[in-house]
Amino acid sequence: MDIDRWSSIFDRGRIISYRRDQTMLLKGSLKGNVLRVVEGWALVTDPHPDGEPTFLEIRGRGQLLGETSALSGQPRNAEVTAVCRTVVQAIGYERFLTELGRSDALVGMLLHAQQLHMRANVRAGLRRFGVVSGLSRLLLDLAHTAGTSHVVGIPQKVLAQVLGVTPRTLSGAVAELERRGALSVHWPVVHITDDAVLEQLARSNT
Repeated sequence: MDIDRWSSIFDRGRIISYRRDQTMLLKGSLKGNVLRVVEGWALVTDPHPDGEPTFLEIRGRGQLLGETSALSGQPRNAEVTAVCRTVVQAIGYERFLTELGRSDALVGMLLHAQQLHMRANVRAGLRRFGVVSGLSRLLLDLAHTAGTSHVVGIPQKVLAQVLGVTPRTLSGAVAELERRGALSVHWPVVHITDDAVLEQLARSNT
């Protein structure tokens, strides 16, 4: 598995635990560590001094943070905040680049991962879909990242922010998905009970 290959590098790194809402990486900071998420979720945004930050994506188990800056040598182009208690493995950018230089397979994995990030539902603009469809797409994406049918630790307000709706509107969409048997929700745990139904709703315009 790709996760196991990253482990060969990051398992020798330092373990860092972030509390909910704690900043993990600052936009504009230089290089520094590359992080690999072990547990929890990281919210990636583009902050704006005069308004709400622009949502970019949520990264979770096995995914990297700070790798773009390490590769480009440029300041970080986004801010990363812990959605819930989030544990990472951290290594210095120089070590990360050195390890990449030793393995074509790791380079290929990194390029593939970055392509997936660019094409992910959360990066493609969920707000152009209906709320039920957008939420279905998001939950399928997050469950794929988590490697389980349970999406744990993401508050309603964060999912609402991702979709660009109010928490009340999100609650209505969640209730609809529960009514259709796709989900069972006990915040902050979302259990996908029927993948087929959720995938069907993800393709709808509702």
